[in-house]
Order: sequence, then structure tokens, then C-alpha cells
Amino acid sequence: MISTHFSKLQLRGLNRLGDVVIPGDHDFPSFSSLKLDDHVDRILDHMNDDDRSGLKIVMSLFAFLPKFFIFFILWITEKAEGESFLASQLRLVNTGLKGVIFTLYYSNLNSKSEIIHQVMEWDANINDYPDEGDEMQQYTDEALSGESQKYFDTIMDAHKIREISRNAEPKLRSLSIDSRLRYISRLKEVILNKREMIIDRIQADNGKSRTDALVSEIFGVLDHLAWLEKYAAKALADEKVPTPVSLLGKSSKIYYEPMGTVLIISPWNYPFYQAIVPITASFVAGNAVIYKPSEVTPLTGLIEELLQAADFQPSWVQVAYGEGKMGADLIDQRPDKIFFTGSVATGKKIMAQASQYLIPVELELGGKDPSIVFEDANLERAVRGVLWGALTCTGQSCTSVEQVYVHESIYDKFKKMLLGEVSKIRQGTDSNGEGEIGRMTAHSQTKIVAEHLQDALDKGASLLFGDSWDRETDLIPPLVLENLQKNMLMVQEETFGPIVPLQKFSSEQELIDELNESKYGLSASIWSADKQRCDRVSRALKTGNVSINNVMLTEGNHNLPFGGVKDSGIGRYKGVHGLRAFCHSKSVLIDGNSSKCEVNWFPYTEKKYKSFDKMMVSLFSGGIGNFVKFALTGVGLESYSDKIAKK
Repeated sequence: MISTHFSKLQLRGLNRLGDVVIPGDHDFPSFSSLKLDDHVDRILDHMNDDDRSGLKIVMSLFAFLPKFFIFFILWITEKAEGESFLASQLRLVNTGLKGVIFTLYYSNLNSKSEIIHQVMEWDANINDYPDEGDEMQQYTDEALSGESQKYFDTIMDAHKIREISRNAEPKLRSLSIDSRLRYISRLKEVILNKREMIIDRIQADNGKSRTDALVSEIFGVLDHLAWLEKYAAKALADEKVPTPVSLLGKSSKIYYEPMGTVLIISPWNYPFYQAIVPITASFVAGNAVIYKPSEVTPLTGLIEELLQAADFQPSWVQVAYGEGKMGADLIDQRPDKIFFTGSVATGKKIMAQASQYLIPVELELGGKDPSIVFEDANLERAVRGVLWGALTCTGQSCTSVEQVYVHESIYDKFKKMLLGEVSKIRQGTDSNGEGEIGRMTAHSQTKIVAEHLQDALDKGASLLFGDSWDRETDLIPPLVLENLQKNMLMVQEETFGPIVPLQKFSSEQELIDELNESKYGLSASIWSADKQRCDRVSRALKTGNVSINNVMLTEGNHNLPFGGVKDSGIGRYKGVHGLRAFCHSKSVLIDGNSSKCEVNWFPYTEKKYKSFDKMMVSLFSGGIGNFVKFALTGVGLESYSDKIAKK
């Protein structure tokens, strides 16, 4: 039997599909000429039953279809556009069918083709990968071109990366939490010693100011690693929990166990912090990690260099470079969890794709964070705090202040003080720490800021500072505006740039109601001397984080879980809650090895029914007398249950 899964008819359909996808030319043989029938099971053995059954049905159909019709099916599925469920499914069908063909074609080198052997340079059977730590060979553009190159680079690489992580899972699972934390301690030392080099790399890719990189990325990462050293062992230890009196004699525990492999997809605004923090949290929980950085700020080679210096094995944390398609292909490899930080639009796409495989997702998305300044606030502090919150990282933070609401009684004074402070801001990618804000990281985001600014001005907003900007350069100065209206993009959407939109308010409740109408809910800051008011407003706002008389500070305390509500995300990370989110929580109830029969087990009798009912009523009615009745009834019921079970 050539294949234990495919019939001869289905193998015929596979070869017909293969010759449509890879018809062969003077450089490459056709798919069918390699006679890969005896290698098909290497793919099929790794498929789940549903996928394998679906593939068998399709191949049976292709066995009878003309090749031009197969080509037409592939063309239709590839060209399906839009975000509808049907369109996404058609594209997945196309990718899946071609993925099978390319995987078989390029991964079977057992003397099938001298040409392919010269191109690939190492045997890549599905179960045969380079030894741990070996780098992938480089493939020339001349040998692999066009569509072959495209699919090889994505589907094959994603599959290989996932297999390496899967093979690494048992080793990581077997490491004790203390052993994992020793690697964390080494990494902390490495980062501390190499901090200037890391800042150079961050500035080169991201363009932020040097002090910004030092404070928000280096210090933030070191603080997180120190938190892991101090609290992770306790957070991940087996947890004993109460057992109800009705289960007397038993004990209950929760085990926090690794999930397997976590796929982390990070943004470009904090390329170092948003890499190391989730990577190390996932690793400490015992997971293998696949990390995909933003193609805009990949910090190429840096994460691997630092982890290697801290003695991490290469298979424990793999960095997968590429654009969005690489992330999509990695999701198709079914990691055990996806942790994504980025835009709302991309987060929704990731969630939709993950839902097909029931992969749990954690989404840290955008915000439109308000800062509320009441009339009794310390104005000098509030002005400085709001200005920093709006402009740090050139306003490119998910928790940047993008709405400033100032009580009408102090509005003019606040505005005057703020304009005085904003004129002191120095901009540029500095080399010595003497600069407040840098350039925009992605020019595409610069265009969005320009669009939002023009829309606001067209609808009546006034630009108080920043009119020197030409709407093109990535060095956007601070943009201070007033007279904003609800219908403006700068009010409705996340701008993600150095904006300070000022608005007046008079009624606390009316402002809360207005803010709670927003589709975002990530963070907020409140400035007031009235502690009761601060508490009242922070509870009333529909948001995930609140800083009182400070700004963007909840994420600075690694004991606090971080995340948003509504379109700002799903889930929490950091703190004990966030660390456990990288684990499977396994509930365990422990009983003695006795011979007694539980009262809820068979057989059932009328007497058992009435006794159990009496016991239940006594237990939940309250009072000492009823508790005594519960205990006496329970003892009698246990004895009776044992007696009738042994008859």
C-alpha cells in the first residue's frame, strides 16, 4: 500500500493538482514526475481527522476534473477579496491546497531530483529538521522564484518554526520554575550591560528620543524581569483552594501548567519592551515562544543575540521575521495561544483567523485615552503630566493621552501654562539624552495624523501650536488644538501622534457619560485633590486602567494587570493575573483511597432521595441548628449509601 490514507484515486487527484500548481520547466521537474505517492503520509499523519477527510474528498473530485478547471478553482479562491467569512474561507482553501503541494515538493529530497537537492542543500522531510540551533540555509532567488518562492518562504518556514517549538515543549515543561528564573536573571544582567547598544538599535529602528528609550523600554523591561524574579515562583506554584463542607475529607488544588507554544505578535512603537516582556512571561510559565516583530521595527538579530548571551536555547524562543502573511501562516500552524499587541483592525483579523482553530487570544489594542483635569487639581503638575502623557514616544503609545478635558473654571489658565511648556519641547533623534520627542516611526502613521489634523481644521478646530508642520515630514511637532467637535476624526478615532486636543467641561456626570460612549476603553487619568471624587470617577469610567494624579502609570506597576475593555482589547497581562494567563489552569480534587460509596453515586432509592433533600435543605438554610442537622443527616446518608451499594 503506497499510502495508508489516500486511495489510488485520491493520489491521482493529488498529482493532477500538483501538476497545475507546479507544471515544471527547464529548472524544475513537474510535481507528478517526482512520484511522491510514498511520501504523502508524512503530511497526512500530522493532520487532524477533519482536515484529512476534507482533503480526501477534494482529491477524489480533482481525479476527474480537467486541469483547466482545477486551475480555475485555484484562481477563484486566490482572488477572493474582502473580510467576509466566505472570502476568508476561500483564501484559506487556496493556501491549504497549495501548501500541501509545495510542502511535498520541496521537502522530499530522497534522491528524487538532483536539481532540488542543489537548491535546498539539506534534507527537509516533515519529521527531519536541522539540529537545534542550526540556521536555515539561504535559498537563491534564481532557484526559487515567483509563486514558488512566496509559498516556500511563508508556509514552509511557518511549518518548520512550529515543529521546532513543538519539539522544544517537553524540555521547557520539565524545567523547574527556579531553573527558568535563572535564565531570567542572566537576561537581566545581559540587558543591563548592553543597554547603550540596545538603545542605539531602538533609535535606529524606531526614532524615539534616547531618554524615552532608556526610561520606557530599558528600565521598564528590567523592572519586569525583577518582578518575575521576585513573584513568579509564588504565582505559578500549586494553589490550594477551599473545599466545601459538603465534600468533607477532600482537598482541592489548582495547577498552573504550560500551554505549549505561544505566538507573540508585537507592534512597532515599543519594539524592545513589547518583545521581552511577553516573551519572558510566557517562557517563565514554561512555554516555547514564537515571536514575530513588526516589519517596521524588527530590531533584526537583537533579541536572538541577547537571549543567546543569557544561555537560552534557540528553540525556546524563535524570532519569525516577515510581514503580515508570516503572522497569518503562523496562526495556521495552530499555536496554543496568541498574544497580540497592535491596532484594533489587525486584532479583529487575528481573532477571526484564530477562531477557526479555537486558539485562545489575548489582544492589547488601541485607545483614545482621556485626561480629566478638575478645578482643584495642582495645575503645574497636571500640565506637565498631561503634556508628557500626550507626547511621550511622539504620541505613539496605546495609552497616550489623546483627549484633554479641563474644567471650564481653569481652562484658560491651564491652556496658557501648557502652551508655555510645549514651546520648550526639543525634537529629534538625539545622541546624548537631551531631547524630549523623536520622529514618527512609520510614515503611514504620519499620513493618518495629517488626515486627522486637516479634518479637525476643516470642521472648525483651532491649531494653537504646531502650525509650522508641512504635513509631510515625520518630525511632527506637538499639535495643540481646541474647539473640537464630536464629529471630528481626532475625537472619534485613535490618532497615534503628538496631539494635545483641549476641551472644556462643566458637569462631571455629563463628561463621564460622553466618555463612556467611546468604542475604546484602555486607560484614563484623573487630576483632583478630592480623593472621593477621584475614586468615584475612576469607578464610573468604562476603562481598563486609571491613573489618579498621574498619567500612564498603571502599566508602570508590574503587579497590576494591564488590558482594556470594548475595542481596546481582550484579556490581561502582567501581574499575577497576567502571568497565569500564559498557563492552563488545571483543577484537581483529591480524595482518600477508601472503599466508601459516595452519596451521589448509584444506586438511587426513594430513601436516599429524601435523605439527600433533607441534608441539602439543612446545609443551605443557615444557623447552627441546621448545620447540626446537616452533619447528622450526612453521616446517616453516607452509611446508608455504603450499605445499599454492597448489596
